[in-house]
Amino acid sequence: MAFGDTIAEIDLGLLAKNLDRVVKQVGKRPIIAVVKANAYGHGAAAIAGHLVKSSRQVSMLGVASLDEGIAIREAGIKTSILLMTGFPVKRVKDVVAYRLTPALFDLPTLFALSRYARTARCGIAVHLKVDTGMGRLGVLPHEVPVFLQKAIDGGITVAGIFSHFAEADLADLTYAKEQCARFKKIEADIERASLEPAHTRPLFHLANSAAILHCPVALLDSVRPGLMLYGYSPLQKKKPLGLSPILTVKSRVIAIKRVPAGAAISYGRTFITKRETRVAVIGIGYADGYPRSLSNCGEMIAKGARVPVIGRVCMDMTMLDTTKVPALLVGDFVTVIGQEGKEGIFADELAKKENTIPYEILCGLKENIPRIYLKEL
Repeated sequence: MAFGDTIAEIDLGLLAKNLDRVVKQVGKRPIIAVVKANAYGHGAAAIAGHLVKSSRQVSMLGVASLDEGIAIREAGIKTSILLMTGFPVKRVKDVVAYRLTPALFDLPTLFALSRYARTARCGIAVHLKVDTGMGRLGVLPHEVPVFLQKAIDGGITVAGIFSHFAEADLADLTYAKEQCARFKKIEADIERASLEPAHTRPLFHLANSAAILHCPVALLDSVRPGLMLYGYSPLQKKKPLGLSPILTVKSRVIAIKRVPAGAAISYGRTFITKRETRVAVIGIGYADGYPRSLSNCGEMIAKGARVPVIGRVCMDMTMLDTTKVPALLVGDFVTVIGQEGKEGIFADELAKKENTIPYEILCGLKENIPRIYLKEL
């Protein structure tokens, strides 16, 4: 609902601890902290600012879009920002004005940057993206020397070269290691061909959260942690390194009533009560990012106890069977995601029920939910 019945609390103290665990894993390597998709639903400006304050090793922030980068810059954050999926060439002026570093993976973008650099008499730095096996964005490995030379000739500084894993989250790292080998060959070929301008060796980076956790061969010049900063692991192993989820979502009870056995609950009458039931109506629904697929199978935490979702999740509301929690009253909060007492329901559990990944649960939380930041420095 839009009138304050749901809140998201983000523990910045736990964020700093998760970052510290990344640092311990990667040593002194500079960190490109990934804060795209509104920092995976946690609020990009606040998260980015806290990460930068928490460690000098956070040398760059990674975002997906130009507008994400601009929003972080306008929040007063001066740290370098990498536009990992590029930008519309017609907005090259904004890239330069906001001191953003775009990913480069096609010639039209390269030529647009070169023209602007010459016209405005300014320097522009990019990170060249290489497709080593993801099949998405990036120049192919054999195209790298050509792109690098054209960038140099066009007055563009290639400050970094990077790629992305397709499956570093699997127990079998065979393909990930093949990608890593391709990427390292690119590095060796560039150095052997002396394509680098004097004194400007690019920063090579490949490792995402999964690779940081269990593929040490991918720890090159820099690393790009994302999901693990927010307390989740992309691996099947639960919470490696002692990562702690930083997000708690709470929603308020807006009504409670008792219904008799045989009563239908919500759209489609998919749930019929088998006994007298104390139904609590909660002010969160799929319009807020609580998945409709959790109808009749999800749970929330009320007064420290798990209670089931009954009936279909509605656009703005969800119903719970709180018969066993008589102390729950109208106006109280229930925990949708997070820890309450000895019980915890986290994004990875919801993702498993939905046959998806925790990224989707976190990124799906709508911006109409107020973010409240705890333990701020």
